[in-house]
Amino acid sequence: MIWKRVILRKLLRKKLTEKEKNLSMFLDQRIDPVGIQMKRKREDFNIMDQRIDIARKRSRKDFDTMDQTVDAMDRISQLPEPIIHHILSFLHTEDAARTSILSKKWKQMWESFPILDFDQRYFQVQDGEQHGSSKEKIQEIQNNKKFRNFVDYCLQSRLEQKFSIQKFRLYIASFDSELAPHMNRWISFANENNVKELDLHVQVKKYRRYSLPQTVLTAKTITELSLYGCKLKTCNDVQLSYLQKLCLKKIYVGGQKIQNLIRSCPLIEDLRLISCNGLRKLEVSTLLRLNRVEVHLCHGLKAVNIEAPDLQTFWFYRKKSMRPCEINLATCKSLKRLALEDPNMTDELFQKQLFNFPILEQLVLSKCSSLENIQILSQHLKSLTLRGCKNLVEAEIDSPNLLTFEYDGDKLPFSSMIPSGLLEAKLSFESLQKAKLGFCYGDDDFLWFAKLRGFLAKLNHSGGLKLVVRSKKNVIIHEDLGEILLPPLYNLKLEIIKSSMSFKDLLEYLLRTHHPETLCIVSSSTSKFIELIHEKLMNREEDTNCCRYYSKKCWRHYLKDVEIENFEVTEDIKNPSWNAWLKSIPTHLCQTTSFRLKWNSH
Repeated sequence: MIWKRVILRKLLRKKLTEKEKNLSMFLDQRIDPVGIQMKRKREDFNIMDQRIDIARKRSRKDFDTMDQTVDAMDRISQLPEPIIHHILSFLHTEDAARTSILSKKWKQMWESFPILDFDQRYFQVQDGEQHGSSKEKIQEIQNNKKFRNFVDYCLQSRLEQKFSIQKFRLYIASFDSELAPHMNRWISFANENNVKELDLHVQVKKYRRYSLPQTVLTAKTITELSLYGCKLKTCNDVQLSYLQKLCLKKIYVGGQKIQNLIRSCPLIEDLRLISCNGLRKLEVSTLLRLNRVEVHLCHGLKAVNIEAPDLQTFWFYRKKSMRPCEINLATCKSLKRLALEDPNMTDELFQKQLFNFPILEQLVLSKCSSLENIQILSQHLKSLTLRGCKNLVEAEIDSPNLLTFEYDGDKLPFSSMIPSGLLEAKLSFESLQKAKLGFCYGDDDFLWFAKLRGFLAKLNHSGGLKLVVRSKKNVIIHEDLGEILLPPLYNLKLEIIKSSMSFKDLLEYLLRTHHPETLCIVSSSTSKFIELIHEKLMNREEDTNCCRYYSKKCWRHYLKDVEIENFEVTEDIKNPSWNAWLKSIPTHLCQTTSFRLKWNSH
């Protein structure tokens, strides 16, 4: 790297000489040889000397900065090869390839880099072009050629190296018959270099599909195989003896294709079928190491029967328009994580399934609109999510070790639950119909709020939990759950935050995910929470360099102004109910401080 320093020094000396010449010419023009005083000459020359000294100091400073940059580059180059490869893994392949021109060592690092990720989308026509125009088609042909040349160039540099490939990913956004032989050659190269993880994503357009080479199904080194939109010709000769993870998306797997794959891959631990057609029945009984199964949106599927003693995770998603599917996991006694999205699943079917899993730790029920009254009795359950089960009226929950709970709906089916051990909870109540109609509160509504307050009152107050309440553009933070105050508003979103989260982290979390117009703090009279919040909001300008290296900026770059709300003077015209509620808070129970936040547009 010494040659880089020499070049930098020469450039700096050259710049300094030019500055000196310019200063001399400037001063020569001002010196009058006829009537000028010697004192004036000395002053001019002193000024010239001072300016030259300043220029030299600045140049030396610039050189020191550049030298530090070069030294930093030297230190990076001296890092061990695995660490440099790890750094390259965060770059797009095009950017990683450019590092090869830095030095011979960087060239060697790039050529031995075991991860190859080629994404055709980076070579696509930019947005704004007229769709389907002749200009766009010509540009697309040119860009596809650039993409092919780039992949060929990257692989050509590795022909003589014979390094093993850890991961080979190919994302094709615009497939045509001309591209197929190139893809065959690239995949063959990956197989010849003992690829372990192969990921092929081919966007489906009309009836054009890429036929997967048979050599992929006989590659004995592959441990992870992910296919999207490809065409499987036949699965009669499969030799993926080391395959551990198989993921198929938007692939026709009719006949015995999937069964042949499963029988020929005895070491599979992770099996995922997403939006696959042609499958009528999924039978799995020979995979003794199977740990995870996901079946999402597979049209035509009638039954899933899995016999796997070590299965720990099962996810099943289907739409209401799809035919019912019978699920049999009776022998999977080791299951710990279960996620179901099945609009046709009845109370009886759910209870039957749940009975089979005595050590279940995580349960997710999403959009199960046929559920009405269920029981969840589990000593081992730690996480429970009820999301979008719109007809669920009552959920009897007896799980003493439950740590996290999430609910999204407009009812309170869980009001009888005892949440004394909860560390975190997210409750989202969306009553859009009532909000749109300007609903007037009745006895049922006051009962609903009373149930919610009763549920929150059962939380472990000694645990130091914090409660965050959101409604549209307003946020309330309860530092203490001893006195819980809820505004009589619909569309409430509540979050119970674990005690280990600091005030600083809590504020960062809220303002990163939400830009409220009003931030209300409810705390005890002796609390320092308000001071910390006030200091954090007011001193935000001191952290202007917090996102220097990130394109997506944090909340500090968007917060325009902060004002402390005066309830006696300010009226919230947009939300009078919110303002009236703030005024009604009894001051003898707690102190309430509200910040009005003004944001710049993104």
